[in-house]
Amino acid sequence: MARRGNVETLLVLKLQPIAVDTGSLDRDGMLIIANGLLVGVLVRLDAPEHAHPGYWFLEAGFGPLQGVRVDAFPTLEHATRWVRHHLNR
Repeated sequence: MARRGNVETLLVLKLQPIAVDTGSLDRDGMLIIANGLLVGVLVRLDAPEHAHPGYWFLEAGFGPLQGVRVDAFPTLEHATRWVRHHLNR
């Protein structure tokens, strides 16, 4: 649950598929929407030069995720778990 002042709110996360023009083969993306607000964009690493092809990378963060640097996630489940933990701080 997220806190706003003295009120606790349930954190509702939604992932929405989207194509992302990254300028590389990495095009499969997911918008991360928390309680109706866009908080991030994940991109699946597909280019062969990546150390972990198939992992998900936080391409862009907004609000509480803006400027946050994190390693790539092996699955979307790992990514959403991290997002929930980070947003619930």
